[in-house]
Amino acid sequence: MSDRSSPARRKASMADVAELAGVSAMTVSNVINRPEVVSEATRGKVHAAMRELRYRNNLVARSLRLAQPRQIGYVLPEQDPVGNQYMDTFLHDLAAGCQAADRNLTLITERDTEALMAACEDLYFGQSAAGFIISNVESADPRPVELHRRDIPFAAYGRTDEAFASPWSWVEGDAALGIETAVDHVAERGHRELAFVGADPASVTMAQRETGYRAACRRLGLTRSLASGRIIACATDVASGFRAATDLLGSSSPPTAILCMSDPLAAGAVIALQSRGLAPGRDVAVTGYDDTPLTSFGTVGITSIRQASAAIAAELVRLIVDRPETPEHLLLPPALVARSSTDPGS
Repeated sequence: MSDRSSPARRKASMADVAELAGVSAMTVSNVINRPEVVSEATRGKVHAAMRELRYRNNLVARSLRLAQPRQIGYVLPEQDPVGNQYMDTFLHDLAAGCQAADRNLTLITERDTEALMAACEDLYFGQSAAGFIISNVESADPRPVELHRRDIPFAAYGRTDEAFASPWSWVEGDAALGIETAVDHVAERGHRELAFVGADPASVTMAQRETGYRAACRRLGLTRSLASGRIIACATDVASGFRAATDLLGSSSPPTAILCMSDPLAAGAVIALQSRGLAPGRDVAVTGYDDTPLTSFGTVGITSIRQASAAIAAELVRLIVDRPETPEHLLLPPALVARSSTDPGS
């Protein structure tokens, strides 16, 4: 797949400087803290190594971190009327990530963009917050644009249309890879007639899940699985999953595997199968996304894609604390958790 990114190269350490300069780490420490005890020639070698490795910048960054406010602001996403178990888990992971970095998490609830910017300006320029984390980023989201324009430090959970060209840092799970993994999983179990439920072009991240589905189907030659009736745009709740699966199962050419963009959709699909006397896994495979508690409701375990929530949270916190000189765009790989909903023996 294209447009993949990986975490930035590890920052140079004192040991790296020592190795490049051909001296001990203690000598490097003396050059930094007690230069008068080190010969001029040795100081020159160490300084040259520090310049090559940009280590002096690391020292400056460390000083800035020590001077930062202890608060990191998190802009709460708009409340989901049907709940969002994954974002509940992420909020817990974000709080844990802040604590691990010796920071505290401050929650911000303003919805209007101007009101939100005013709140962020008050917190940042009033030296109450070191920066902000925003989530649920949409394709034309004004929040990162406005925060960047105001020179307010922030990191985004998700990307806008600018994606890898954006002048700010963002982190997200590799959604396309996640759905590709799910497609490969059901294909390995013999399924050739697939459907995708939950297509949503409004969010770049959500749209990437559809992109992954299409890419995997093309790669595997599953052309019938790409027909318009096999890719269903709908909401992401249980009822929408039930309706979409019911329509698919009642069609003239029903799929044998239904890949869903969320766990609630997958739960709805499982209910639709059971209402028709079909067994999830044995008759029709079902997969979800986010690996929330819904995957273990009732007697059916739903195969799902587990996002690296804790790692995503930790990277977002790091981006606020370290403030890299150039924007970082990070895609973290998810993992498939197989359960009975894709087990042909169930």
